[in-house]
Order: sequence, then C-alpha cells, then structure tokens
Amino acid sequence: MDFTDYQLKKILELKKAIEAFHEDALRKLVRIVRSTDEGKRLMLEAVEEPSVYAMLLLHGIIKQNLYTKVAAVLEEVRPYLNSHGGDIELDKIEGNVVYVRMQGACSGCSLSAVTLKNGVEEAIKTRVPEIDRVEMVNDLSPGYMPLTGKGNVEELKDSGWKEGPDIEDLKENKPYYITIDGVDVLLIIIDNKIMAYRNRCPHRGIPFAQEEVEQVEGMYLIGHDKALRFDLTNGECITVPHIQLEPFPVRIEKKKIWIRVDS
Repeated sequence: MDFTDYQLKKILELKKAIEAFHEDALRKLVRIVRSTDEGKRLMLEAVEEPSVYAMLLLHGIIKQNLYTKVAAVLEEVRPYLNSHGGDIELDKIEGNVVYVRMQGACSGCSLSAVTLKNGVEEAIKTRVPEIDRVEMVNDLSPGYMPLTGKGNVEELKDSGWKEGPDIEDLKENKPYYITIDGVDVLLIIIDNKIMAYRNRCPHRGIPFAQEEVEQVEGMYLIGHDKALRFDLTNGECITVPHIQLEPFPVRIEKKKIWIRVDS
C-alpha cells in the first residue's frame, strides 16, 4: 500500500505523539519509583533487564554508560578479529583508559596482536571520543582459538573437545607432550599464549621429544636436526617454507586446557 506525502506526514506525527506520551509516562513512573530508597533499589534491579534498559535508553531517560558504549564497539570489531583466529574481551575501564584482553593468534597471518590492538583502539576512540587510549591486559590466552563461543564443560565434550592438562602443569617456553585419543600433541606456552600442535614432524613422520627449545631472534625452534627446524610461535618451518606443523584449536576453561584433535 502506497501512502501520499500527506498521509505519511500524519503517520509520523502520530508516531511521535505516541512516543512522547510513552516517554512522559515512563519519566513520571521512574520519578515515583525513585522517591524512596527501596524504590531506587528496585529501579537498579529493573534496568538490569535488557528490555527495560533498552526502553529507558530509547527515550533518553537513562544515558548509555561508558562501559556499554565500548562494549558495543567491541561487538562490531569482533567478527574481524574472529576471522584472524582471535577474539577480544573488555576487562575494565578506569578513567579514560580501556583495558582489553586480546585472545588467540593469526595463524599464517602477518597481523600481530599489537596491530590488532591498534585497530581496536582506533575504532573505540572514533566511536567513543572520551576514551584516550586502550591498553592490553597481559593474561594467558589460547594461541589458536576456535571460532565458536564459550560453553560449559559438558558442551565442550559434546562438541568434540578433549580435556588436557592443568595450566599449572606447563612451564613457559618448555614443550609439554601428551597423547589424546591416540593423537600425539605438543603444547607450549610462548608469550602468555598456549599453542597446540600435532606432535609429529611433517617430513620425518616421527614425534618430537626435546625438553628445551632454541630461542633465536624471537623464534622458538624445535626439530630433529638443523635441516628441519620449526618455529613454535606459528608452526612454520624456517628452513623449508612449504612445510608447517599442524596446529590444533586450544582453549582455556577454569584453568584447564581443552584441545580439539583430529586423528
């Protein structure tokens, strides 16, 4: 059905009138409820409901707080981070500084966590100009993250995730070897990221057993000899570029490492 310009104008006027009526009624209701201490408590409890919060925000009765503004920006950039095997979590906001926890890594991608952080900072400062800077929280995180949401332990098991060791069982920069459902896995913590690989040399077909890795110019190298050495920060062979270790998705739930392995 097509409306004439006059009809459309009248519809918009009616819409504005209804919205103004709703806003006036809601403002009076909020004023009455907040007139007592108990009412203030109930009001704070009510705005925890998303629909109530959205309605009051729509009519300008409450203002969108800084945390909500920043969280909304992060939701917009999250798909881009996910596409590079990463994710982000809003840790806290202190003054005009946002603290975020970058998770995951860019497997086979030149983008670093710092580059991603800079992109996030630019997005936040553009949309929320009262923010001065963004800082990263240096917490332990998975190196290769799955592109799925978090779930409880039972959901992880149902989705094919396998329970690995406790985080405390691993030491920084030291290989940890484990066999899960007949699959040999190499775990290692590098720069507060947990990496998981199939523990098998792609060329020789035999597992690694070194207790130490060789650190050279920011690389963490492992291999059976000097001819084939692999950088455990990304799984790439530094001597034969087309050979690469097979990474496994890894995640942390309640200080326990979970891995998805394919036999």
